[in-house]
Amino acid sequence: MRVVGEGSMSAATIPIAPAAAAPATAPPQPGGPRWDYLDQLRAILMLAGVPYHVGLVYASHAVWIVASPERSTAMTWFVQFSHTFRMPAFFLLAGLFGMLLVRRRGSAAWLRDRLRRLGVPLATALLLVSPLLVLAGAVAEGGTANAAPGLLQALREPGANWTVHLWFLIYLLLYVSLLAGLWQVRERLRLGRILSAFQDAVERRPLLGVLAVLGLGLGTLAVAVAAKLLDASYLLGGILVPAEFAANGLVFLCGALLAYRPAWLEAFTRPCWPVWALALAAAVLMAVCEGLGNNAGRAGTYFLMPVVGILFSHLLLSAARRWLNRSTPLSRAMVDGAMTIYLVHVVFVLWLSVAFLAIALPPEVEILIIVTLSAALSYGFHRLIRRSPLLMLLFNGVWPEPRRREATALGLPFPGALR
Repeated sequence: MRVVGEGSMSAATIPIAPAAAAPATAPPQPGGPRWDYLDQLRAILMLAGVPYHVGLVYASHAVWIVASPERSTAMTWFVQFSHTFRMPAFFLLAGLFGMLLVRRRGSAAWLRDRLRRLGVPLATALLLVSPLLVLAGAVAEGGTANAAPGLLQALREPGANWTVHLWFLIYLLLYVSLLAGLWQVRERLRLGRILSAFQDAVERRPLLGVLAVLGLGLGTLAVAVAAKLLDASYLLGGILVPAEFAANGLVFLCGALLAYRPAWLEAFTRPCWPVWALALAAAVLMAVCEGLGNNAGRAGTYFLMPVVGILFSHLLLSAARRWLNRSTPLSRAMVDGAMTIYLVHVVFVLWLSVAFLAIALPPEVEILIIVTLSAALSYGFHRLIRRSPLLMLLFNGVWPEPRRREATALGLPFPGALR
């Protein structure tokens, strides 16, 4: 496996705002406040991939493309713990942004934009980045003499060895296509009425929200069991994992649901300390389940995937809103370079890890060096490609132009200043 009203929320409830706080379907309006914390959190979740992928080289619970003979217990726990929430939180943010933008632009225009913004960097990385990852794995396994044979073997048997960290772009393209399709047929299927009725019911009886979140866990577990019975747990050479796809997709749709009713988003991004504690406990439990390696552990992991994703997304969004809701030179640099850094950092991580196979240093020292160099080299690469409109299109899916902070200036009401 690779993911109530404000001020009166209990530990048993996901933060939901009262019905009267804002209209259920008020469309976003331009000219509203910038939500710098949303941009920053999205960038942080992507940039956290650098230490995460370095950690996979030194983790004791898995064998990755390059595996160091030196193992780190601390890094193993970091990998297992961060894995429980990092990508689910990213998908929830993607669903949130998706709903905000599809309502503003319409489904067709938004989908065309997403296909360019996601599809072009994905194609670029598959053609230019993935071969370098395959070569690193081949050299780590059999030395430089194995580079060409390893690459040819990977070309004959394409699969997850080509996507590695790019799987999230494939999933995201499928999710945005689903959301655009649902938005297109929403009136025919009366989806707006159904969503409003569901949200009204949850606001009257918050326990329904808790049951709905638990139901997402049961749904994910059902998909995992069905895939196992059909011998379809890993499809397309391991690129598509049905249970993970279902879990992350459900979290993505939860993000869209939050943005559909501004009052829900307002409440979800306000800290609720008992839910923070519950999120941490659930994430630790999921990490423990992942480490068991038996059927019970796998069942617990799949059940907890969407549950932890939603709970921890509340923790991260409310923390970011409280402490990161301001623009700084560092935050602007992170946001600007996040996509490029994510696409190319694994190249530096793997080849530096290959180099350190011949060097005997404490694993923590090697990890620090590789993380620092990989992040710096990846950001340096981003600064280089920013000089070329064509390269920016290839690696970011955009032509350089005056920055449009569209996602953070959509005008949904966030009343009151943060304290």
